[in-house]
Amino acid sequence: MGLSFIVLGSGSSGNATLVSDGETHILVDVGLSGRETAKRLRECGIEPERISAIVVSHEHGDHCRGVGPFAKDLEIPVFMTDATLSGSGMILDSRKHQRIQSGESFDVYGFLFTGFSVPHDSADPLGFVIEKDEIKLGIALDLGYLSNLVLERLKGCDGIILESNHDVRMLKVGPYPWALKQRVLSRRGHLSNDSVAQFLGNDFDGQAAHIVLAHLSQKNNLPELALLSAQRALEERSGLQIGGTKLELAYQDKISRAYRY
Repeated sequence: MGLSFIVLGSGSSGNATLVSDGETHILVDVGLSGRETAKRLRECGIEPERISAIVVSHEHGDHCRGVGPFAKDLEIPVFMTDATLSGSGMILDSRKHQRIQSGESFDVYGFLFTGFSVPHDSADPLGFVIEKDEIKLGIALDLGYLSNLVLERLKGCDGIILESNHDVRMLKVGPYPWALKQRVLSRRGHLSNDSVAQFLGNDFDGQAAHIVLAHLSQKNNLPELALLSAQRALEERSGLQIGGTKLELAYQDKISRAYRY
């Protein structure tokens, strides 16, 4: 039946993505509250009880704060590394915890997940490649730069959800304390619009039908800036057929459309 995804929400207040084949429904991160996650799932026509599993990228609250409350009354597995579970302080039935490791593939009801390390200031942060019926989806959020490993994992993806967190100029003159600005700008911080543009201009293989720009800062970015920067990079690139790639945005306060393959 192929693969589809919907970004339920993305930003510092909570990240969650629904991946589905029409019968099996998997949440990648639950950074929204349990109640808000359930509400947005219902907007997609899916009752919370139909969720088959949760996969968690890392322990920061905007990616996992809702995991425990959401999974509390559901008999579903939660896939995450030991370091992520330990660092999160999450209250989770040990029988539900399915241990994963960076670089190792694992099966989630017929979806093949491969976690890969991303450069971020958490215990064991992962991006994911998800494969089903010869369709490949890449998710890379919360990373300070696009390492060679990340670039390799994003090759051949039919759809990509990629962080475009901040505009460097807005961040530098914005309201954050200097220490927080340094953290965001560091190689273990968050990806800028400029970094995304560099990826699209130099390293993107042109395979993806959709690239969804996600985790936009509400204080240090503007949707139109992120989209314009990325669009210019694609338009200015030569020697690559990228006309079939659509750039779109994920938002904090509403679900995205469904991307189907």
